[in-house]
Amino acid sequence: MYLIVITRKKKVGDLLNHSIWKATDFDIISYKKTILHLTDTQLQDNKVFLSMINHILSVDGFYFSTSYDLTHTLQRLSNTSPEFQEMSLLERADQRFVWNGHLLREFSAQPEVKGSSLSELFPVIAIHSCSVNGKYFDWILISRRSCFRAGVRYYVRGIDSEGHAANFVETEQIVYCNGGKASFVQTRGSIPFFWSQRPNLKYKPKPQINNAVNHTDGFQRHFDSQIISYGKQVIINLVNQKGSEKPLEQTFSQMVNGLGNGMVRYFAFDFHKECSRMRWDRLQILVDQLAELQDQFGYFLVDSDGKVLMSQDGIFRSNCMDCLDRTNVVQSLLAHRSLQAQLQRLGVLHIGQRIEEQVQFEKIYKNAWADNANACAKQYAGTGALKTDFTRTGKRTQWGLIMDGWNSLIRYYKNNFSDGFRQDSIDLFLGNYSVEEVYTTSPLQIQKDWKFLALPIIMVVAFSMCIICLLMAGDTWTETLAYVLFWGTASIGTATFILYNGKDFVDAPKLVQKEKMD
Repeated sequence: MYLIVITRKKKVGDLLNHSIWKATDFDIISYKKTILHLTDTQLQDNKVFLSMINHILSVDGFYFSTSYDLTHTLQRLSNTSPEFQEMSLLERADQRFVWNGHLLREFSAQPEVKGSSLSELFPVIAIHSCSVNGKYFDWILISRRSCFRAGVRYYVRGIDSEGHAANFVETEQIVYCNGGKASFVQTRGSIPFFWSQRPNLKYKPKPQINNAVNHTDGFQRHFDSQIISYGKQVIINLVNQKGSEKPLEQTFSQMVNGLGNGMVRYFAFDFHKECSRMRWDRLQILVDQLAELQDQFGYFLVDSDGKVLMSQDGIFRSNCMDCLDRTNVVQSLLAHRSLQAQLQRLGVLHIGQRIEEQVQFEKIYKNAWADNANACAKQYAGTGALKTDFTRTGKRTQWGLIMDGWNSLIRYYKNNFSDGFRQDSIDLFLGNYSVEEVYTTSPLQIQKDWKFLALPIIMVVAFSMCIICLLMAGDTWTETLAYVLFWGTASIGTATFILYNGKDFVDAPKLVQKEKMD
């Protein structure tokens, strides 16, 4: 057993006059003075478990407040009972977004410390004090990442039996001006039925829909909970409508139609097709299609006396394959449109003025949304987001394409060769896996099959053939060509062997059984 202590914090800013902190350094302190009672295997495993916890703590993004409930939106907080207000921050927190809930389980059971336990989020928070037309206001962007069905890109897709979607994030944009408050909320989450996309060394593994299970129950549970939390649902599905992503789009559309719920509407927009050849202006087509619904949903608005003037009656639920790059671009555009209305209603913008004309604030806005994309992407995919050049500048650039290529290469490496460790780290941190006090077989030692053991031999043979070809090049071009063909055939054979058996060579999770991951 260990105690994790925050040893250093950094103030992010003030949210509605409450200090918001970011944890920047931690200590992990053992309950016991010695670990001599552990076997050699347990000692080795204990080091790995500690490295997993350290890995999670090293990821940028743990925030907390000692006086404000960061897990709830302004609208949820406005509709609470007196009993709710008397609860501690941990007791009343939205458990979807409490990442240290498992770590606090023993503290929570003790009355003397229960009231002082704080919920800690793994989100993105940006707080900016701004000025437009001589009027000062705070603009805040909060993305709350769910700890239910949490994980990394290729190992956690779709939903679980309870209807929790992978990579579910609630994003709230807040404006605070002269006591008045406005809020606009959106969500993102994996396509909510049972599907997977396991890494296998291919650049883009083919998604697989699980045909052996009933998708309807989990699908319905997901949207029932979303309707309870947010009201009407407008799905914005941004995946490709051809190729390997096409079956996911078709199945999603069919399931929404089969749901027969008037509270759920579906829009499919093939992002890559519509915006091909750098035609990113065509995103306005989607924004225009959604404009009437966005006006109907409105946003949450409270005046300086605390009177609720408007409530948000529905939400946009966006998704692509990862719910990162394409999703963030579209969410930033919808939030921009809502912010235009909010700033006019709060008297910051004059009638006829546009946010785009406020150069300084527009820059703050775009950079914050790009940073939001990067933080969400690093937590899920292991790198910064793609397409952030458009979010930051409003246009696609050649340099942005180059950076996207670089990030894609890093993602490929991490997704295939380090994501098993990252997934295990998350499951250990959240309590999805519990370490046994006594065990005979280490959970971290997986027996490799013959294909994995044969790989080094095959690689040595292929490399040897390459050296032989270089040293024994013939005097004639025909002899040289024969050596090159011989080496080339061996290399192609090696590559084919690796790709055909790719799933056996990736870094897979060890702590959670496969059926739990599907």
